[in-house]
Amino acid sequence: IKMSHFVSPFTALNQINRELNRVFDDRPITGQLVDSTIWKPQVDICENANSFKVIADVPGVDPKDIEISLHNGLLTIRGERKTDTEVEEDKFSRRERVRGTFSRQFNLPDSADAQTVSARSENGVLEVTIPKAKKARPINIAVDGD
Repeated sequence: IKMSHFVSPFTALNQINRELNRVFDDRPITGQLVDSTIWKPQVDICENANSFKVIADVPGVDPKDIEISLHNGLLTIRGERKTDTEVEEDKFSRRERVRGTFSRQFNLPDSADAQTVSARSENGVLEVTIPKAKKARPINIAVDGD
């Protein structure tokens, strides 16, 4: 009886990945690795009968450091998570919280009302509300006669 043994082509890559994760998880990480980084906040986009909403996780970002613009149907959200002033004696054994700038862009549908967009940030969650434009309703016009 001849038995075949299937070997995944990804076995070696998975092993290398595990080894790299082990090496990097065990060594101290300096602040230089995560400072001045470009990052992307996670975003949910939802729609209801009256509006579209873009909800972004921006923990640690001051609302004053967020800029939102809308031009030709393109919604742009930019901001920065700033680094706290560090004390020279502080020695980090691990730094995973990303700092730096972010930028996200979204194409809005034609039904979006660009004139009435609003935004608020609370507890590290940014919510941008884009109302839908009112649909033109048919108008009945009476015809005057003699």
